[in-house]
Amino acid sequence: MGDLNIKLVSEAQAEQLNSYDISLKYDGTLIYFKDKKLFSPRCERSQRYPHILKILIDNNFPDCMGELFISETSNVFDVSRSENWDKVKFMIFDLLIDLPYQERIERLNWKVAELNNPFIVPMKMFNTFQEGWKYVVDNKCEGLILRNSNNWFKCKLLQEEKIEIVMHEVGKDKGTFILANGSRISGTSQQFVLQYADIKNKGNKAIAEVEFCFKTQEGKLFQPRLRQIVEVSNEI
Repeated sequence: MGDLNIKLVSEAQAEQLNSYDISLKYDGTLIYFKDKKLFSPRCERSQRYPHILKILIDNNFPDCMGELFISETSNVFDVSRSENWDKVKFMIFDLLIDLPYQERIERLNWKVAELNNPFIVPMKMFNTFQEGWKYVVDNKCEGLILRNSNNWFKCKLLQEEKIEIVMHEVGKDKGTFILANGSRISGTSQQFVLQYADIKNKGNKAIAEVEFCFKTQEGKLFQPRLRQIVEVSNEI
């Protein structure tokens, strides 16, 4: 059991995908229920979320996988904090049984409805991408999942910001840029690294235009991605 291979697509790309089931994406922790235990992609989590485990075992729920979360607008750090463990909910998005995709989803929906438990949450589905994306934007949710029997895609609502790059750390691949707020972001390409070096050699400021999921409690960017570097003269 490992991380799911879900490709990130832009809003424009997602709009072009046809014949996909569209559901709300929660920002939480991927969990598998198998052999009456809970597992993340890296280790067992049965002792961390016993209330979820008990519900599944007591109701003879089949092996499944889903996302642990607090609310539609919470993030993965909220799930990880020990004071929140007993508040965590489980949104199950697939059964680990040998049935065709549509049959698995139909059985899953029936099982969750039969359970009728506030800690076991059904998938929030949308008829169209536009309907789902409006919900995401209006409620500041993480994004949407689009999937069928063959492929999975995710489309995230990202924030944007411009922050000065204060340093470049040489390391594996393209190294890492350090931003003024302490955030770290991959160099992404050799072109960015060379552009940054050229800007600094001129004595100017390098401003990173970045997109990210959210800011942590420390004010750092979570999963930032560098879009471009803009040169700003120090003489301005």
